[in-house]
Amino acid sequence: MQYVYAKDNSIQGIEENDVGFIKDDKGEKISVYFLRIEQEKTVNKSEVVFFKVEETGDEFEYKVCDRCFKHLKTKESYSDNRLKKDNRMTKRPSCKACRKIKDGKSISAKARREWNKKRPKDYTPFTCPICNKTTIAGISKIVLDHCHKTGEVRGYLCESCNTGIGRFDDNKIILERAIKWLKEH
Repeated sequence: MQYVYAKDNSIQGIEENDVGFIKDDKGEKISVYFLRIEQEKTVNKSEVVFFKVEETGDEFEYKVCDRCFKHLKTKESYSDNRLKKDNRMTKRPSCKACRKIKDGKSISAKARREWNKKRPKDYTPFTCPICNKTTIAGISKIVLDHCHKTGEVRGYLCESCNTGIGRFDDNKIILERAIKWLKEH
């Protein structure tokens, strides 16, 4: 598979550094499926830069964002995430701009203070309203879930369910697809 990124904003609907893969090569014109917009465009080869996707990532100068699908400088565009087993720092898979969007709106300080009063006390049983698993608060991590678009608090969940919702971007359509997938498979 051959990958390219847009040199600049000269292709209608495409932004500089947008990544795509070649679907058809017709000489000077190529058909590229651009991941960010989920569309195929016919472009001149001179409008894109060819690159090896396997030579991108934390250990390389450039990395492709897993959300906006832009070819960006690794050090400048990605935040540190966590240490690997070999004590190497990994970068987040999403660029700083996409991470800011994903993180969304925070819980207000006032709402956090109010909800902290309602937090399950450590060493008391807590039943997650999603998975129905009963755990012990303070031994198992209990987190305050909120809507990332509005900042509104939804309530306390176990960390696993909160992470699951977050991985699905709080998107009901994606969650419905996941349910359909599970039912069919």
